[in-house]
Amino acid sequence: MAGIDEGYVSGHESSESEHTSSDDPLEIDNIEEPKFGLRELLATLMDLKTLPHILLLLILSIILYALAQGPDSANLYSAIGFISLSFGYSLTAISTRWDFAHRLVRVEGLASDSWFKSMLFNSLKAWSLPLLLSTIICFGLLQLIKGDDNWKTWIPLSLASLFLLWSIGQGLSFKSGTASWLSNGKKVLDDTSRESNVIGISAWQILAVATVAVLIGYAYSSGFQGETNEKLKWIGFIILAITVQVAMIYWIKDTLIDVSATKGGARFAARWGMISQIFVTWHLASAWRRLIDEPSAFTMVIEEFTLMVITVLLAIWSLASRDVNRGGKLFTSENALFWGLAFGFGYAGSIAMITNLSDSLGGGNIATTMAIGHLVTALTIIMIHSKTLRSHKIRILNPPQVMTQKVDNIETPITEVTEVEEEPEVDEPETQEQVIDLDDLELSDDVVELMD
Repeated sequence: MAGIDEGYVSGHESSESEHTSSDDPLEIDNIEEPKFGLRELLATLMDLKTLPHILLLLILSIILYALAQGPDSANLYSAIGFISLSFGYSLTAISTRWDFAHRLVRVEGLASDSWFKSMLFNSLKAWSLPLLLSTIICFGLLQLIKGDDNWKTWIPLSLASLFLLWSIGQGLSFKSGTASWLSNGKKVLDDTSRESNVIGISAWQILAVATVAVLIGYAYSSGFQGETNEKLKWIGFIILAITVQVAMIYWIKDTLIDVSATKGGARFAARWGMISQIFVTWHLASAWRRLIDEPSAFTMVIEEFTLMVITVLLAIWSLASRDVNRGGKLFTSENALFWGLAFGFGYAGSIAMITNLSDSLGGGNIATTMAIGHLVTALTIIMIHSKTLRSHKIRILNPPQVMTQKVDNIETPITEVTEVEEEPEVDEPETQEQVIDLDDLELSDDVVELMD
């Protein structure tokens, strides 16, 4: 309250400082509003207290993936293992709302003289709850499949089918996380009318996509200095990437014209268009490489692992930030890691099962299967591109009311402060009018322009 009092009293010294004073409540809003951004998520995931769970994901995923490449019975047990761990970590994420579970799954109080032993012991303690829950679920699934051969077929097949859902989920989570990030800020919510500039927005979008496509093609064809057929492959990809963008822009041109009719809408449309379509181009390039070339298994594993990490990060960021800002308890900054691990085991399991299924159908099919997944993700982002623009147009027309409400809440304490200070300037009629008109000053176009 002291900071508010000083800002308010100094606001009566000059008209210039009145504008500064009117900005203070907004600055306080930014501090008080519960945010959960990508930086907070990364800090949570890399926290030493929960790092053992990341290591467990890597260790068990490698073991279960290798098991899945064995005979049918081993494939079944691998699928059950992935499913059990995924649900086990989901239950762990939910249970961390209780203090006992919250402390149990974290590494605390490492001894400085025997750091490794202390870390190992605390890691076993941290793993105990999710592994116990996973074991219970695993035992239940094993009892379910006893004497029923249909389950032995359907469990791995069902987990493999999740691969397509994960591909769609990649597109949806990318949209949710990225659009939420790009929607923050006053400039993208500026409802000032302007002439629609579809040509300018489209030109930047196509230029960004063409640049990325050329760089990818250049990298995979030895700088366009290889054999003619190799160069033509990637020149064909560049043409395909640009054609996809031109077709999409033509398809959504009416939405682009509508959204870019305001300054905030044009700014958002340009940024979302470039970032989302660069991501689309990356997926198209991955599919192209798998269908046209014969990528090495190592390169494919690295790329799919990178995509898994990005997908899990965006999915958890989207779900957690939305729930945190609403004050929810299901997805929070404290249990975001455990939801991420649950999704990670599910994703890794689907990859393991689809790999085994592809190998059983014939060699080389895994590359084609992965290519289909990339195409599904790219198509998902393209299909929701227009809807994302329209959603932001609605956000501009109906901006969040949090700022106005918090200014009103702060206004009452400020009035009480004027009575305590008992300064002559505070009792003047002009000063009281300033307090009453604080919201009007806050929301006026002149002040908003000055703040920008």
